[in-house]
Amino acid sequence: MAGLTKYVQWVWGISVAVQAAVCVVLFLRGNFRRVPFFTAYLMSNVCQAVALYVVYYQFGYGSRTAALIAWWSQCIPQLLRVLAISEVLRLVLKPYRGIWGLGWRVLTFAFSVVFSVSLIGSWHELSWAVLVADRGFHLAFGVAVVACLLLAHYYLIPIHPVYKALLGGFCFYSCTVVLANTIGGILFLHGNANFQMIWQLVTMGAFVAVLAVWAVTLRTPLPEPTQREVSPETARTYWEMSPRINERLRLLNEQLDRFWKPEATH
Repeated sequence: MAGLTKYVQWVWGISVAVQAAVCVVLFLRGNFRRVPFFTAYLMSNVCQAVALYVVYYQFGYGSRTAALIAWWSQCIPQLLRVLAISEVLRLVLKPYRGIWGLGWRVLTFAFSVVFSVSLIGSWHELSWAVLVADRGFHLAFGVAVVACLLLAHYYLIPIHPVYKALLGGFCFYSCTVVLANTIGGILFLHGNANFQMIWQLVTMGAFVAVLAVWAVTLRTPLPEPTQREVSPETARTYWEMSPRINERLRLLNEQLDRFWKPEATH
């Protein structure tokens, strides 16, 4: 395929093959029933890769048409990525409805704020805009996931090893993409023609590593909701701390309310 180096094509092919293997493991072990959005995310990646191969073959890798289709086709996998991570976090926090209510709000707020801030002033050129948008998405995604993990850690919530692998893989990949996009942006601004190849090798290589970990860990059946056990110590800690935390949140809400009321009068 013209425009793509053989190394990028090899890593791309390996990525598609490993994703297909993870999907097979999900169906063979029955884990797709527990994480349907995660399964749909991987399958959408495979479908996108096949579609892009046809697009690059038809229009050429360097064409503007192919670039637009490639970036717009990312919308569905990115949306499914958000749904997949929300799905895993919900499974982890589901026994604690109050904390899950706080968790999804933290996830939404952190993602929205960081992503919006990262896009400011980026819409000057298509290549730069999509690079910043992709970096902003993964930065927001990583911050939101870390925020929820810190929330789970603060409340001493046990996380199943498979869920840890899924969350850790998403977080590691997002951090790698942020780093690769930052380096790629510097190379782009300095007119380095190889910035796309470097970006592709780093991001796809990191994703292949994450997929390999997922393929191994997902061989373990995921726990059913009725099988989830919360240790007595964890349950006691939660019920002892929850009223105090809720009181703190109530007081914080009153303080913020008093803080904003003077602004509303101006």
